[in-house]
Amino acid sequence: MELDSYKKFESYMKNLNYLVIYPDKEVRFYKSLRNISDEIYVDHTTISKKLRNEDTCYVISKLNNFMYFIKKM
Repeated sequence: MELDSYKKFESYMKNLNYLVIYPDKEVRFYKSLRNISDEIYVDHTTISKKLRNEDTCYVISKLNNFMYFIKKM
């Protein structure tokens, strides 16, 4: 889908529910916690619990010991 109008941008952005900053400073957007979980190897329930009372959190992957920043959009 090409983003060539305001409506297309808005529609696309509505599906981006979470921002994740990786240890190498890469920024990615995700639609669901399960998608994040598949990428960073932190259980989606752990992320959900941390985001329950706040809009942001830090998580550490047990697999690779990397820290990630997650923001609910």
